[in-house]
Parts: sequence; C-alpha cells; structure tokens
Amino acid sequence: MRKFSWLAVLGLALIISCQQNETTVAPTFHADSNPPVLSEWGMLAMTGGALVPGDRVEPYDLNSPLFSDHAGKFRTVWMPEGASARYDAGDVFDFPVGTVITKTFYFPIGEHGQLERGDQTGSPAVLNLDRVQLIETRILVRRDAGWDALPYVWNDDQTEAVLMRTGDAQHFTLVDDGHAIEVDYLVPNVNQCRGCHVTNNTTREMRPIGLAARHLNREFDYTDGRENQLERLIAAGYLTGAPAPDAAPRTPDWTDTSLPIDARARAWLDINC
Repeated sequence: MRKFSWLAVLGLALIISCQQNETTVAPTFHADSNPPVLSEWGMLAMTGGALVPGDRVEPYDLNSPLFSDHAGKFRTVWMPEGASARYDAGDVFDFPVGTVITKTFYFPIGEHGQLERGDQTGSPAVLNLDRVQLIETRILVRRDAGWDALPYVWNDDQTEAVLMRTGDAQHFTLVDDGHAIEVDYLVPNVNQCRGCHVTNNTTREMRPIGLAARHLNREFDYTDGRENQLERLIAAGYLTGAPAPDAAPRTPDWTDTSLPIDARARAWLDINC
C-alpha cells in the first residue's frame, strides 16, 4: 500500500509539472492593453515539448526571408472569428482590426549542445523546444488606430516571454561548419520597429512586410500536410478575393543559385529594404 501511495504521489507531481509547462490560453485580441507576458495573447502554446500555434493560428513562411543576425524564425497569423484580410496583388493584404501576427526568433541547438545558425532553413510549423534556444517573439497587432509592435523576450528557463518595450541586447556564439560566429543580437524597442515597418514615408503608417501575395505564394509543410499558403489562408477564412496560386505573383528565393542573379538581387532587396 505504501509503495502504491508513493507511485501515486510521483505520478501526480509529474502531471502537475507538465501542466505548469504548458499554456492553454485561447487566442485573444487585446484592443487597448499590452499584456506583460506573451502567453496572455494565446497565439502560441507550449505542449508536448514544442511551441505550437494556438487555436486557429496559422503558421507561414516567406519565399525570401529577411536577414536577422542568423536567427531562425517561426511565424504565425491569427484573426478573430469571422474576420478576413482582403487580397491585394501588388501590396500587403488589407488586414482587419484584431489581426495578430507573431514572429519568434531562435537559434537551433546542435547535437553537442552548441548554438547554430537558424537562417539556413525555413520557418517551421512547430518548434521542438529541446532543439532550439528561444530569443524573442515580436507581436504585430492591428488595432483601431493602426498597427502596434511589441517585443517579448524569452526568460532563461524558456517558459515565458516578457514584454520589453525598451528592447534588449544579448550576445551569442554560434558554430557554423566548425567556425565560431559572434553575434551581438539586438531586440528592437517599440520605436525601432517602425524603422522596418514604416514603408510609406508619406503616411508614416506602420504595417506588416511579408504578408503579401508575392512573399506567401509557396508550399508549406503544415502538421496535417503540404499545401499552398494562399489556398490555406482562403480555406481558413483568413483571405478573400484571391485568385488561384498560378495567377498570383511570386517572389523567387534569393538563395536559389539556379536563378538569374538579377532576379535574386531584386528578391533580396524587396524583403530587406
């Protein structure tokens, strides 16, 4: 009986421990407040040793990603029930109030525990927490007055990210093909986010960069199968007015050495400038 009791206590402790490391908050649009911790948005959940998109949160990737100090990126987008973005062939989609975009930056952990470059692979559908070191998650939220950017920095335990309006600076040593790369990584403050996301010098309006047809028109390996991202957003009710992928623009991957150099250069400049 005593042995059984100890086993029961141990089992209960393990269950409680697992529950403490998992987040189950439903995705929430905070119209007026800025939650102090990332989990209160509910866009990402920690479950089964992985960082995964929350309910109705769609992961995505870009044809040509922006360079960010060799970090990998895990991207998601969510909209309130019944809301959808309007398609635009030549510009960023017109997103409704309530849209929340996340971008989580991380470095992969190699088999010997070393940090490695994360910019050599695409954005995943989920992140295996045993194989990455999380750095920050940036929130871009569409409110009545426009877009707001909020940087959240992950704690040392990798269990929660905390709002850091003033930004942060961290140093990392990466290993790439046996060579060390020293990275002074900067988390932008809320004002520095405007440096990239204000693309119209006349209106000075902040808005997303990558969520345009030419950047999204590609296949993505979702947890339930491979699918074109535009078709996925349409099926999810997140995009209206879009043509078939074959009729939509598509930016080439600037890292594809089989393509003409001028096409690759234009693709790099398009997403990085």
